[in-house]
Amino acid sequence: MVEFDLNQVAVRVLFALAFAVAAGVVLTGIARRPALAGAPRGSAGCAEPHGDDESAAAHLLMCAVMSVMVLFPAQAHGHALHGVLLAMTLVFTLLLADRIARGNRAPGARPHIGALGYHLVAAAVMLATMSGHSAGHSEGPGAVPATVLALLFLADAVAVTGTALRGRRLWWADHPAVPGRGLPFAVLPHVIMDLGMAYMLFAAASS
Repeated sequence: MVEFDLNQVAVRVLFALAFAVAAGVVLTGIARRPALAGAPRGSAGCAEPHGDDESAAAHLLMCAVMSVMVLFPAQAHGHALHGVLLAMTLVFTLLLADRIARGNRAPGARPHIGALGYHLVAAAVMLATMSGHSAGHSEGPGAVPATVLALLFLADAVAVTGTALRGRRLWWADHPAVPGRGLPFAVLPHVIMDLGMAYMLFAAASS
């Protein structure tokens, strides 16, 4: 995955900028969350407060790692990235298990289980793709599995965007449902991550 075509500098920079935008949207959401929590429901067209710190932190971590992978494809150290992704996968697994346990005791904790699950899947896919490089060779996953996974992430981006435009949200997408207000900015991090994952998987399939 780290051996992208070095001639695709413009594409890689574009994705890095997109990840920066996604991180900015997440940070803006974190900053606005206390204000939304104190506002009357439905006032000024605001949605209910949505998201939580764990899902937001997962978004930021994924954006940071993916930015490094696209900006420094030759310099990124396979063993170091493998270690980071392994740690992220383990942390997301523990967070998800804790969220499920809390959801069984308090139904209000359930809405963000899907979002953490999405981040866990994305981190696990990147970890599996990096495993070949960390083992000292560059085969990684086969071209067919990588292509199938890339198409699944593209399909997810389309599904999440289409559902958000209809004023609803899919259960694994961490953004508010805002009927009649077009595409909410909060959906951008999820879509950008989908497109970034698809790009990196297509690059891995062609390497």
